[in-house]
Amino acid sequence: MNEIQLRDQLFELFPPDTSADWDDVLRRASPPRWRLRRLTVVLALTLLVMVAVGSALALTGRLSGLFHGTPVNDLTPRERFLLSEFDMTGKVELITKRNGLAFYVIRQRDGRICYSIGLIPSKKLTPAQKEAATRFNGSTGCIDPRIFPTKAVPVLDYSFYSYRPGDAESRLAGLQGFAADPVARIGVIGRDNRIVFSVPVEHNVYTAGKKGIMGARGIVALGKGGKVLWVQCTAVGRTPASQFPSGGCGKYKNSPSPNLPPMKPKPRPTKPSGPVVVQRGSSDGLSVLVRGAKIEANFEHVSAQTRRSLIFKDGRVVLGCFRLVTVGGTLNSSGTYYTKPFATVIRIGGQVPLGARAAPVAPFDGCTTMGSYGHTWNDAHGTHDTIEIPLTARGRRFFSERATARDIAWLARARVFHDIRYARQPLDAIEVARQLGSHVVPLESPDATPPNGKLGIWLGTPRHIVLVERTTTGRRLYLELRHGVKYRTNLLGLTQVI
Repeated sequence: MNEIQLRDQLFELFPPDTSADWDDVLRRASPPRWRLRRLTVVLALTLLVMVAVGSALALTGRLSGLFHGTPVNDLTPRERFLLSEFDMTGKVELITKRNGLAFYVIRQRDGRICYSIGLIPSKKLTPAQKEAATRFNGSTGCIDPRIFPTKAVPVLDYSFYSYRPGDAESRLAGLQGFAADPVARIGVIGRDNRIVFSVPVEHNVYTAGKKGIMGARGIVALGKGGKVLWVQCTAVGRTPASQFPSGGCGKYKNSPSPNLPPMKPKPRPTKPSGPVVVQRGSSDGLSVLVRGAKIEANFEHVSAQTRRSLIFKDGRVVLGCFRLVTVGGTLNSSGTYYTKPFATVIRIGGQVPLGARAAPVAPFDGCTTMGSYGHTWNDAHGTHDTIEIPLTARGRRFFSERATARDIAWLARARVFHDIRYARQPLDAIEVARQLGSHVVPLESPDATPPNGKLGIWLGTPRHIVLVERTTTGRRLYLELRHGVKYRTNLLGLTQVI
C-alpha cells in the first residue's frame, strides 16, 4: 500500500496529534514529517504483539498496575468505534500519565488484555480538533496475559523508529511501553553496543518523552542493580541496506521466545443465523462476488496497464470491502483490507483480520483495490482508489465525497501549499490561486462555493484560509485553517487532515 493510502487508513483508526497544544502548534516552522513513519512502524509492532498467544513462566510480585487502573467511563462514540475496529470493547482503565502521555489497559471479557498509549488531550483545541480527538491516538495492541507480563516477556515495548531521507541510520524517536514489576529501568543499546541511555520504570510504564536516539540498536530491561532481564535487539537479522543497523547488539543477545506448549485448536466459529447476503459489482474490468464473509475478486478483464499499477514489487495486491456506519452523527467506513499474492481470481475465504475475532460479513457498501504508486496533490492518478466498486447507492456517494475530501486534504498538507499555509505575511487569493494552477480558483468570501470541478480558496487575516469544493453529489466540503491549524471542517469520516 502506498504511503498516502496507508497513512489515511491509519489516521482514520488512530489520528495523530489531534490534541497538540495550540501554542506549540503556532510555533511550528514546518509540519513534522516523522509521524508518517512512526505510524507505519507502530502498526507493524502492534500487529506483532497481537499474534502473541500461549503460556509462559509467571512472574512473582505485584502486577495489579498492569491489569487495573482508574476506570474511564466517559468514552466518546468515536472512541468506542475506533476501539471496536480492533475488537477492543472491554473495560478501559487509566494506568498512569507521564511526559504528556496516558497509558491505558483494556480488559476484554474473554480474558485478553489490550494496552494503549495516547496523547493527553489538550485543553486548547480548535473545534475541528475536538471533533476528531481521541485518547487512543498512539500505539495500541492486545496480548495474551500468559505471555506478558511473564519472566520470559517482562516488557511490552511500543517504541517507534523514524527515518528521514539522507539519514545513514534510523532514530529511536519514541521510547515507551509497559513493564512488569521486576524491571527497574529500560536501557537503549547504542551503535557501539553499549547502553547509551536509560529511563526508569514507574507505575509499570516507561517513556523518554520526545527524546530521540540516533543509531539505537535495541532495548534492554534492567532489574535492580543493573541486572539484564530481557533484550530486544532490532539489529538482529537486518541487512546493511535496510534502514536499521545490522550485525546484532554485541553481548546483548535477543531473549529467547517462551517455550510454549502446543496450542489447543480453537473451536470453529458458529455460522451466522439467517440467509447469507450475496452482492455483486464490477468496475474497470474488476468484478467482485460477495457471499457472506467470502469475497471473490476477478481481475481477468482488468487492463494490463491497470494491473501494473495495482501489483506491488513483491507481487501482491491490496483489496478489501467496507460498510458505512454512523458514529456521533458522522459517517465512517468500517472494514478491512487484505494483502494477497496477485492472481487472476483472488478469494478471501472469510479470514479473520489480525486483531479481530470475526471476519467482516456482508452486506458491504463498497469494495476497492489500491495502486502501488504514491500520490501528490493534483497528480495524474487523481483522488480515487485505482478501482472502486460501489455495492450500494450509499457506497457510490461515499466514493464521490471521499475523492473530493482528499483533494482538499492533500492540498492542505502538500509541499507546494506549505508556505501558503504557514505564511507570516498577508496573501492575495487571486495570486495564490494562480500559483496553484487552473484547478484552484479564488473565492470572494469564506461562505462562497466554487464552480463544479474547481477547488476554491479564500484568504483572510490574520493567517486565515478556507478551502472549499463541491462534490458531484452536490455536498459542500470545506476546511478552515487558522494560523496553519485546522479550525473547522466537515471532512471527518472521509479523510484525515493534518
